[in-house]
Amino acid sequence: MPKQPPPSTARRADYDTPWKDVLDRWHRQFLEFFFPLAAAEIDWSRGHEFLDKELQKVTRRAVVGRRHVDKLIKVWRRSGAETWVLIHTEVQGNREADFPKRLYTYHSRLTDRYNRPVATFVVLTDDHPDWRPARYEQALWGCRAVLEFPSIKLLDYRDRVTELETSANPFALVALAHLAAIATRRDPPARLAHKIGLTRRLYRRGLERDDILSLYAFIDWVLALPDALEEDYHRCIQAIEEAEHMQYVTTAERIGIQKGRKEGRKEGRKEGRKEGEVAILLRQIARKFGPPTDAVRERIAGADPETLLEWSDLILTAQTLDEVLH
Repeated sequence: MPKQPPPSTARRADYDTPWKDVLDRWHRQFLEFFFPLAAAEIDWSRGHEFLDKELQKVTRRAVVGRRHVDKLIKVWRRSGAETWVLIHTEVQGNREADFPKRLYTYHSRLTDRYNRPVATFVVLTDDHPDWRPARYEQALWGCRAVLEFPSIKLLDYRDRVTELETSANPFALVALAHLAAIATRRDPPARLAHKIGLTRRLYRRGLERDDILSLYAFIDWVLALPDALEEDYHRCIQAIEEAEHMQYVTTAERIGIQKGRKEGRKEGRKEGRKEGEVAILLRQIARKFGPPTDAVRERIAGADPETLLEWSDLILTAQTLDEVLH
């Protein structure tokens, strides 16, 4: 029988909230990152307006499949002060046979409703490399209706990891998180390592507190862990926050992720955090290189928290244990 994904991973069936949160916060950065030609033609000085309620009126009347995320915003073009266009964005996380037809239906109804140009952009977050819908067409006796829509596939960024890691755009981190989720779907310990690395990278970006919390929530959602590893993750987050001098000791409580914990339990945490880091690193070593020797265990137990965090990063790409510890 094939191995099933962890229960806490399977529960992430609803794509709506996390993606909508980051799209609401950074819609300009979203277009600049994934659809730069469109972003360059928008007059961002005039702001933009979300029309999600209007989109819901259109989609309620449409025959739809499983919809992950759809957003509708109104923006103005640089070419004319009185001209504005609608941008309809879809984030699709599973293959859907009628997906192009559904987009055509939305596009037609939005055009009819507003009598304005409508641009439809698609982000495909599934793990099927060959599924790349980009066009809908129907024809009868010389009459033809066509919709072509730009789409990007997150899987295509697997060969652009260095670019993602150096980009300041928040959607580079979103893409890294999705790629890690796909790569570690059947490997919870590896997922834990990626999740810790991405969170550390997030904290080092110099973002404002609210931006960190928003991306933190996205990373936690897309890289869901079994409960036991989730505890390891939160212990490591506390250590990262201490090492980075971040004032987010209770970040997990604030966004409702770390259930059952109380604020104010600062005394005695330092030793517990180190024990958690040691346990995580030993588990990673055993997973990748086999059971650690007594000498390796002693060396890890004697390392300081910052060194333990650096070794946890190195193990993601190292080919041998010596590369990690030296």
